[in-house]
Amino acid sequence: MERYGTVGEGSFCVDPEAGVNALLNDANELLQYARGITDLLVESLQEDEIPERQRTLLALGGVGALITMGVQCVARAHAKMEWDRV
Repeated sequence: MERYGTVGEGSFCVDPEAGVNALLNDANELLQYARGITDLLVESLQEDEIPERQRTLLALGGVGALITMGVQCVARAHAKMEWDRV
């Protein structure tokens, strides 16, 4: 993921040569990051003091981006699996 995981221009680059296992591993990693951020947000929102609204919104946007990238990896892996069956 480090080599092709560049973010810019509103897109995430998925290596077209990546195998199914690599894609699923990347998806798992991205979703774990999203879960970690979500857990951190839940903990901070349960405290008496509410965090800055802008930072919370940015964190939620980051969770959305990580989930979107994970879904892209899973979709590409699924397509590769189906293509290999043909």
